[in-house]
Amino acid sequence: MKRIIPLLLCLFLLACVPTPDREAVVNKADGTFEQTVTAPKEDSYRYEAPTHWTETIEMKNLNILIDADIVMSETDVYPVQTIERHMFTGEDVLTMLNACFSAPFTLRENPYSMAELEEDIRLFMRGEVIDSDDETGELTFAPINENSEELIELREKLAQCPAEDTFIPFDPSKLAYSSEGYVVRDADGTLLYLQFRKDVLSVSTVRSGSVQDAGTVYTGGIFGEPWHRTLDKIVITEAEAIAQGEALLEKAGLSDQFGIGRCEPGRIVRPAAEAPYYEEPSEGYILMIARSGGGYVPYPQGEYYGEDSNSALSKRVDESEYFDRWSMDWMELYVSDHGVESVNWYEPNAYVLNANENVRLLPFTEIQARIRDNLKFSYAWTDENNHRITELHVKKIVLSCSVVRIANKRDEALLTPTWVVVYNNDRSEQVMGHDSLMLINAIDGSYLHVG
Repeated sequence: MKRIIPLLLCLFLLACVPTPDREAVVNKADGTFEQTVTAPKEDSYRYEAPTHWTETIEMKNLNILIDADIVMSETDVYPVQTIERHMFTGEDVLTMLNACFSAPFTLRENPYSMAELEEDIRLFMRGEVIDSDDETGELTFAPINENSEELIELREKLAQCPAEDTFIPFDPSKLAYSSEGYVVRDADGTLLYLQFRKDVLSVSTVRSGSVQDAGTVYTGGIFGEPWHRTLDKIVITEAEAIAQGEALLEKAGLSDQFGIGRCEPGRIVRPAAEAPYYEEPSEGYILMIARSGGGYVPYPQGEYYGEDSNSALSKRVDESEYFDRWSMDWMELYVSDHGVESVNWYEPNAYVLNANENVRLLPFTEIQARIRDNLKFSYAWTDENNHRITELHVKKIVLSCSVVRIANKRDEALLTPTWVVVYNNDRSEQVMGHDSLMLINAIDGSYLHVG
């Protein structure tokens, strides 16, 4: 059964005004990248690249098929930005609430309502799912343990729960990081389920809801649901969904730092205690939102993407770098004809200043050579043992941005122009169900590790 993808994606990053007395810091070691970033800014220029690249690279047991659109923004400046790590604050929460829902907001004092606890008890009494039929969705449940500590705790909470919910004015300064979450009510009376941690900000109108794309639904998105379902109840158009996402970014003050990288059909779904054991409150669109870095094409590098596990490049990253990695922040927004129903923001960063307002990018002919070399190196092992991988498909190449670490700096990094190579191989496409990424530094052509 394919995993249920949580939809907590929140946006809002403090777009700080550059501090006049602060200097951008970069790695001063010799090298093209450092020299370019620390050099005086370039005059405006238009980067030259083809709109499409078609090529076949033949290896002994593998063909690399490049049939890719080259995607760039309409711009003549190519900045490098300095960013800092950021921890979400109560003010971030308020900004997001104001961008998505109707003020004023109130906070529910009781963490659970009687109706919610009764529903949780019914779900427990349904039993734990131990098997399901992919074609029919029929479930097999484990026997119920009436003496379970979980059930005892639920019943104790229900006994102590007030019969009526009580609400107080929402004060963001009093929010604390919590794995339990909060319940907020907006001016229209809609209950909003808030998750607030230092690296996750999530708001949903559906308790215990998960947002799923069409592919997940088709392969059995939740227990009790047969495979091969399609999303055929979407009311709004893709253009209307994108307009809602753009309006949210504008209201949150994020339009200059973020953009919509992808829009695809989706839904929100939740488990139920009675057959068919799931509920689908709505179908709509999922918007994946990514950083634009001052004018680049936003391209998500979060939950759905990673390096192909078959790639040699994914195995040569120093372990210490991996554990101290600096992730790109990303957001996931779900909208339907009901409006915004789920918004999640992960791994927050904060813009500080421009390390360089306009840098010189490596010519695209050299970028092509780096892409060829890296792909061939990644799959050189297939000459000996191909493990049923016979083709690699490069589908798109995007001039976006990604994080480059600064030597000896744990709390600052550079948001750097980056060529995102979107690809899959004929085996990973079947097994993983999504694309892999290769990141190439647009300034010096070096390989960048995802995450």
